[in-house]
Amino acid sequence: MGKKKDIRQVNVIAREFKMTEEERREFGDFLEEEKASGRSGSKNERGDFNYEEMRRKDREFLEL
Repeated sequence: MGKKKDIRQVNVIAREFKMTEEERREFGDFLEEEKASGRSGSKNERGDFNYEEMRRKDREFLEL
């Protein structure tokens, strides 16, 4: 079974923004922290981020 679509999307964004493997893991953690803090996405009832929201979150993450 392949990777979940949201994980694949995070990986695509990480490559697009030329993240290292460590940055990629930290970005995934950042997204989970954002959801837990109530700054969730609009993709579904769990608050997952859609692709464009993930790209915006990536820019926030890289500014930190």
